[in-house]
Amino acid sequence: YKGSDAELLFERLGRSIAALKDVPQYIENKQWNKVQGVLTGPMGTLSSTMNELVKNVEDSGVQNKCKGLSVDIRKDLYAIALAADRKQVKDAQISFEKAEEKLDRFVTLVSSR
Repeated sequence: YKGSDAELLFERLGRSIAALKDVPQYIENKQWNKVQGVLTGPMGTLSSTMNELVKNVEDSGVQNKCKGLSVDIRKDLYAIALAADRKQVKDAQISFEKAEEKLDRFVTLVSSR
């Protein structure tokens, strides 16, 4: 049971990550509605997906790192949304890069459980 549950969560995480990859192009083209659409649509489940994955990590040290990254990733995504609201290309790009880098680290850590 737990295996298929985790598999489903990793699939959802993968879809969120794939959707995030479109964001830089939308930022560059100043397609702010599309940026917001990705953040609220495909990325909308990211937070709950990360929380569920963190619960499955058995090593408490790794689990704490994952929790910290999860919080930071959410902050970066909020920062992207805020920059999009303000139509600030550079700020949106910087926050995207931070989110992407942390998300990569999160995936590596959570996968190593």
